[in-house]
Amino acid sequence: MASVPHPLAARPTRRADRNCGQALVLGLFFLFATAAVLLLMFNTGRTTDEKMRLTNAADAVAWSVATVEARALNYDAYTNRAIVANEVAVAQAISLISWMHYFETAVENSPTLNQVASSWLYKPGEYLRLLQLLAGVNGTAYLAVGSGGSLRAIVESLDAALGAITTTHDAVAGTLAASQQIMHASLDTGITQTGLANKLVHRIDPDMLAAVNPISHDFRRLTRAMAKDSPQGDERGRVADVTLRSRDAFTRERVWSIRGLNLPPLQRKVELKRRGGTELIGYDEWRALDTLEHEGQRMKRWRWRWRRTPLAWAGASAAHEAETEAGRGHHGNTYASNPLTTLHLAEPSLATTGKATTRFGGLPETRELRELSPAADQRSGVTVRVAKARDRMRSSGGTGSVQPNGALRMFEADAPGGQLAAMARAEVFFERPAPRSDRKAERASLYSPYWHARLTAVTAVDRGWAAAQQDGMVLP
Repeated sequence: MASVPHPLAARPTRRADRNCGQALVLGLFFLFATAAVLLLMFNTGRTTDEKMRLTNAADAVAWSVATVEARALNYDAYTNRAIVANEVAVAQAISLISWMHYFETAVENSPTLNQVASSWLYKPGEYLRLLQLLAGVNGTAYLAVGSGGSLRAIVESLDAALGAITTTHDAVAGTLAASQQIMHASLDTGITQTGLANKLVHRIDPDMLAAVNPISHDFRRLTRAMAKDSPQGDERGRVADVTLRSRDAFTRERVWSIRGLNLPPLQRKVELKRRGGTELIGYDEWRALDTLEHEGQRMKRWRWRWRRTPLAWAGASAAHEAETEAGRGHHGNTYASNPLTTLHLAEPSLATTGKATTRFGGLPETRELRELSPAADQRSGVTVRVAKARDRMRSSGGTGSVQPNGALRMFEADAPGGQLAAMARAEVFFERPAPRSDRKAERASLYSPYWHARLTAVTAVDRGWAAAQQDGMVLP
């Protein structure tokens, strides 16, 4: 017997069939909307990330480039000090050459010295110093006679050694000065800084490019060469002044006196005078003079008569052959105190003493700040712009049909100039890390290695330069 279906089971459900699939349309709409939002978030996140990386790269590169320039100025300071030290060493060597020949003539004239010392009366407190002088000179004379004239050989060998020392120090000073000029020749143009900036950003991202603003880069305007043949004349006075102030006491002056008693009518104005010193004549000659002269007055025919006796003398110099000057230095006031010995004996010895082995090229050209006025702003700045092409960014590359205008253009999908860019500026400044012990303020110079770098605000000139490279768009 066949089964009969239930009457209700065979009825069609027409209302349920009509509602089936309506949620799919809404779901697809939300799916596309969600995808668009995710795409926007992805692009925005990637762009923000790229912008942050560009900003950090610009800050790091600007500070690094400024640090290189600060180190260059510190190198100038260290080399300037080294040049001064070598020049002082040259002066010391010339001083020793002169002093050795001075002592040699004193030994040769020891009989005259003994006769003078025994012919005049000195103050009681001066006899100890006089005996020390006589003991040194006569003892050396005795040894020289006993050794068969070896004093002359010793002086000649020391002449050769000190002459070689002078030549070596002069060569070192010249090399240091040349290294300054080579370094600034590469830095003053900004080419080295641009190459360094690109090398640094390529380590961060090979697709980044860096450029240094040549308009606001004022490192080349901060310093200048103190040259011999500048339009303003010979400008080596700065290094000459520092060098002369740096001489030790022996090099600066070799001065003492042994004074006698005033015993009219027997004697008066009695003095055994040692005078000497080493001076820089012009900028191309170190000259040393040493003299020992005795003077006093004695009554003759009821009139006081001067008696001057040269006892020891010498002179030495190191000069640039083509630049020797005829000027005079102070030399411990030897020209005024011991004129007879200085003019007739010490000066003529300059022509031969130490000349055979000594070579001197004069004070070298050094670097110094262009403006040394206390009111001058001794800083230099460097601005770096780091950019990355839009098509090299890690994003979807999609662009919307609605684009922002005006100031909001910085957020548009198609970056101004086809690049995403960031800019930073750093400056080089002078600051002593700790106060001076004498409480004085230290002014900026290229003899103190206290130059540092720090980030600072970009200038209006920098913003205009950057805008010219990005369709007139000014970075905030």
